[in-house]
Amino acid sequence: MISLSSAKRAVSGTVIVILVLTGLGFPPPIGFETRPQSSVSLIWLAFFLVIFALEMATIPLIYKRPVIGGGIGMLVAVLSILQVLADQAHLMQPEVAPLGYSILEGMSVIASLALAYFSWAARRAARMPTS
Repeated sequence: MISLSSAKRAVSGTVIVILVLTGLGFPPPIGFETRPQSSVSLIWLAFFLVIFALEMATIPLIYKRPVIGGGIGMLVAVLSILQVLADQAHLMQPEVAPLGYSILEGMSVIASLALAYFSWAARRAARMPTS
């Protein structure tokens, strides 16, 4: 079993990795996105902003209130995976995602699965009684 302090560091690390991957998903010169952003649905843009805000809230909360921070971390992981699925299903914009961007999204899904696990581990460790 993973310790609470290790789980907290792992949650913070995976959130940072997801934020870096998110940055790489922006249009040039920052990232790799080549599709026109004018066709992005406003609903999915708002969904992205909610995920971003929750990611930013996860880092301080995992240290101050690990049970709540872990819950938000798991929520962020699920929402991030839903966002990738929506993009691959052309719900976010009608253009097909280029291969490089799809690989980037796949890495984001892997990081999101790690975030879900470490967030769950932090919640579990925080709830265990100390002896």
